Amino acid sequence: MQMVSALKYLNTMEKAVIHYDLKPGNILLCQDSLGNIKITDFGLSKQLEPSSSPHDGIDLTSQGAGTYWYLPPECFVRGIDGKPPRIDNKVDVWAVGVIFYQCLFGKKPFGHNMSQEAILKSNTILKATEVQFPPNPKINESCKDFIRKCLAYQKDDRSDVFGLANHVYLQPVQRKPRSDSKQAADARQMRMAQSMGKNSSIVMENNRDQPTPPPAMTD
Repeated sequence: MQMVSALKYLNTMEKAVIHYDLKPGNILLCQDSLGNIKITDFGLSKQLEPSSSPHDGIDLTSQGAGTYWYLPPECFVRGIDGKPPRIDNKVDVWAVGVIFYQCLFGKKPFGHNMSQEAILKSNTILKATEVQFPPNPKINESCKDFIRKCLAYQKDDRSDVFGLANHVYLQPVQRKPRSDSKQAADARQMRMAQSMGKNSSIVMENNRDQPTPPPAMTD
């Protein structure tokens, strides 16, 4: 998934970047034959200090901003004495899970068809403890695990960008090598086909060598 590759790049920069507002409206499809995408609108992004690790995170000083359907629970928590929550790239990982779920099922996993105001008043995201999968379309367990890793309620249980990039669901499918018996059977079939072709040529040559029978005589 290109989105994960882009987030991994943002977190390998000298100053790691948390986008903080990933959503379908901020992902552009390029007009090329490769289906490339571009992530846009970094207006709410957070940039870490050069000496900081992407895992160190940063205080969320803009609490209340962003698009609520795509923000994780920790962004809605108010700390003791008004202390802002601390966020890291797992904020963007949550958004990846929501977007991917939406692409598969045509709806958001939490707060679908609700306004942002309603989501805030009802604490919808704070109650989003477990993602539920519709019966259709059917997806495999690897895909479900990928989404669960993105939408884990507790931040400590959620994958970071680097872990998500290494998830088995995003790895190329390895084709199993054919067995020796399969290769031997293919070789036998090839030899038989070649033999049949050779025999057909001989028959055709023999037919050409035969004298043409005289025409039938009639009274």
